[in-house]
Parts: sequence; structure tokens; C-alpha cells
Amino acid sequence: MVDPIPPHISPERLERLKQLADASRLRVALYPAPKPAPVRRRSRQYPGGRPNSWSTARPRRRHR
Repeated sequence: MVDPIPPHISPERLERLKQLADASRLRVALYPAPKPAPVRRRSRQYPGGRPNSWSTARPRRRHR
């Protein structure tokens, strides 16, 4: 619910508040909020987009 307007607000200030409320409503109507970006999950893909070729990949040594 919206609270009633307090009586101590001056008419000029009340008019300014009405203008601001109208402007914000118009902005919401004209420019809808952008949809949030999808959550990026870590993929197993390499930065270049392709996995390393078998010739450049080195086998890992096993430590004892």
C-alpha cells in the first residue's frame, strides 16, 4: 500500500515528486530492464576453442 501524502510537503515539492514519478514510469515503459546474463560455467574447452593436438601435448610424469 502507498502511504498518504504528508501535509507538511510544499506544493512545489509535491509537483516535483509527481514529475519524477511520471518520468520513472515512462522510463520503465519505454526501456524494459535488460535480462540478466546467463551464468557462465567453466567448460573444458581451451582458450583457442580446440584442444591441444597430440603432438604438442606432453605426457605427465608420475611421481613416486
